[in-house]
Amino acid sequence: MANKESLLLNQEQEAYLLWLITPEDSREPNSKKAYAELAGVHLNTLGYWEKKKPFLERWKLAIEGLNQSPERSGKLLDVLYLKGLAGDIKSAELFLKATGQMPNAAQTFNIKSETSVKELSDEDLQAMIIEIASKQKKPSITLEKL
Repeated sequence: MANKESLLLNQEQEAYLLWLITPEDSREPNSKKAYAELAGVHLNTLGYWEKKKPFLERWKLAIEGLNQSPERSGKLLDVLYLKGLAGDIKSAELFLKATGQMPNAAQTFNIKSETSVKELSDEDLQAMIIEIASKQKKPSITLEKL
C-alpha cells in the first residue's frame, strides 16, 4: 500500500473525490461535465485526476470505507425488511439470512415409510419430524478457560 504522502491530493481533487463517492442520485451537479464547469476545470482534467495513482488509491479507500459502513448496511437491511413485509419472499429470505435468523443452506430429508403420505395423520407426520430433528447434530459450544 502507498504511504500517506503519496495519497495527498489538492483541495480541488479532494472536492472532486467527495463528489465521486456521493451516490449518483444525490450528486450536485448531476454530471461530470456540469461538475467540471462548476469547478472551473476542463472535463479532461477530471479524467486525468482519475487516472493518477494517488487519486485512484484514495478513491479505492473511500469506496471500501463506504462498503463497510454500518449505516449503509443498515439501510439495505431496512429495504429488504420492508420488501419482505410487503410479500417479497426473496427479500424476506435474504433479510433473515443476513441477520442470522435463517441458515444459508436448505436442508432436505428423505423419509421412508411403508405407509402412503396420504394415509398418515398429522400426528404421525409430526412424530416423524420430531424424530428426525432429535437425530440432527446440534452445534456444541465450548468455552475456553480464561
